[in-house]
Amino acid sequence: MVARCRRDGAIAGDWRAQLEAPRPVIRNPLAWCAWTLAALGATFMDRNPWLQGLLLLILVNVWLPYRRGRALHLRLGLMLGVIPVLFSVALSRFGEHLIVTLPAIPIVGGRWTWEAALFGASSGAALLLTVIAFGVLQSTVRSADLISLLPPLLYRAGTAFALSVAFAPKTVSSFHAIVEARQLRGQRSGWRSSPAILLPLLLTALEQALQYGESLDARGYGNRRRSRYRPISWAASDGIALLSAGIALLLTLAAHPASYNPYTNIVPSAPSILSVIALLLLAAPAAVAVIAREDHAADRD
Repeated sequence: MVARCRRDGAIAGDWRAQLEAPRPVIRNPLAWCAWTLAALGATFMDRNPWLQGLLLLILVNVWLPYRRGRALHLRLGLMLGVIPVLFSVALSRFGEHLIVTLPAIPIVGGRWTWEAALFGASSGAALLLTVIAFGVLQSTVRSADLISLLPPLLYRAGTAFALSVAFAPKTVSSFHAIVEARQLRGQRSGWRSSPAILLPLLLTALEQALQYGESLDARGYGNRRRSRYRPISWAASDGIALLSAGIALLLTLAAHPASYNPYTNIVPSAPSILSVIALLLLAAPAAVAVIAREDHAADRD
């Protein structure tokens, strides 16, 4: 009973968050996919710390108008960004600029250098930027819109993959609800009680799978001919985002950035003009959202 109440409350909370979330000004999924591709290209092709800092500011400003609820992907990105720094400092012994020298402890003992810390920070920043870019895509594009872009041969596989991705967090929430329900009854929740936890978890997962199957059958899943409930439309904001993302990707490819290696030169070089322009073009969705908000405020006044 407690698990069902928590599940119903979670579903109601998800619907409430979707209704209260701001609608994207750029609604075409192709525009957001092109923007994400350009952001990932700028993330992995140039590890210059100056450009990484600028790209981080741009991605955060693009994400802010479309944020939904808690920023869980930001926490995940920060965690992934710190881990490479710790591993690089603890395991690498190269570099001339010394931070500290630890006693002869296995694995972590020895010289800790600034070069290793900067190398790990560069890799961690790339992971953080990647998570934020995909977080923006998740906040602005529905999975159904992404699946509709797939060719007919990949449509069923894409649908199954999207359902499996959406099914995982529901299974985790069901597991926590079952554990809390057992604790309220005064029952143990250790590893010895795993059979008593796995059985209701399996039944809940099967129930959710049946519900997914019924909803797919009601929507005509598996028919030979695909139908569109809401055809994808284009607006001026979509064209601006797509054009700016395409130009940014081309400029990133044409810039030929030099890879940043703190072990050879700890001071990063000045970024090229083409790379800076490419990153500034990625801020087009944020600028479009600000202009649309000002126009909406003027219409209300």
